[in-house]
Amino acid sequence: MRSPGYGRCVDVLADLLMRAHARGAVVAHTSAAAPWGLEVDVPSPLIVHAVLEGEVWLTRDGAPPVRGLPGDLLLLTARGPHRLSSDGAAAEAVPVAEATARWGEGRRVTIPGDGPAARLICGAYTFEGALCDQLLAVLPAVVHLPAGSLADADGLRAALRLLALELRNGDPGQQTVLDRMLDVVLVLGLRAWFARPGAEAPAWYRALADPEVGRALRLMHEHPERAWSVAGLAAEVGLSRAAFARRFTTLVGVPPLGYLTGWRMELAADLLATSRLPLSGVAARVGYRSEFALSAAFRRTYGEPPGAHRRRAWSAAPG
Repeated sequence: MRSPGYGRCVDVLADLLMRAHARGAVVAHTSAAAPWGLEVDVPSPLIVHAVLEGEVWLTRDGAPPVRGLPGDLLLLTARGPHRLSSDGAAAEAVPVAEATARWGEGRRVTIPGDGPAARLICGAYTFEGALCDQLLAVLPAVVHLPAGSLADADGLRAALRLLALELRNGDPGQQTVLDRMLDVVLVLGLRAWFARPGAEAPAWYRALADPEVGRALRLMHEHPERAWSVAGLAAEVGLSRAAFARRFTTLVGVPPLGYLTGWRMELAADLLATSRLPLSGVAARVGYRSEFALSAAFRRTYGEPPGAHRRRAWSAAPG
């Protein structure tokens, strides 16, 4: 997706995930022999199930069952319980916590049985910020990515092998490795989902394929603190000011500086909620010369001053 020569620029999808502070992801490697069923009720905005071996059925109340085969990826954005099982019925589904207590050792759960075996890796994301909302908002409750539909199926298989190996080893620093490996799996999955025919990918994601507009988006994500202008961005990507503004607005749906302001405000809101930077430090990070300028822009966007947003976010934070 990057244009030649632009390797230093961040990938916008990866940048969103990185800034979303996915930390302490709950990851488990489950082996189960049929008949088996697991009840999963984890308060997470995003859950990933990767099928390594055998057949896995995912069911949710009021929704048709989804059958996962080896190499398939299942992403869930719907909060609330769901079930994983060998047959799609899961009438005897065991809560995950109970299964872990009965058959678990570390991050591995082995459910005994006499029937065909299945293996899967499950990861539940915990986001400290809200920067992934624009990604999750365009995804259905369940995203099913069959192995055959993945443009980089080999890359996903390699990532899953490394993830499974890390779960077996339990070496120092494992949580950091698991967080990052789960990011890799998620990025590959989202790329495949947005690349499929008829996909309703965000406009900015589709625009990344355009050499000039994609380059401008990456520059704004990589350096939101710079004093960007339409003319400056146009010069960076080798277009006239008018041609760049027209193409950007057509592909992204908003003018360049409108997109930049929105991105800066999202970053500011996230920094206020997840850091102890003073307002002057937040302003500098997101390209505003003064606290007053940031406060005015923030109030226009969110309808409240930055201090009120910070107090509300901190009071709602666990612990």
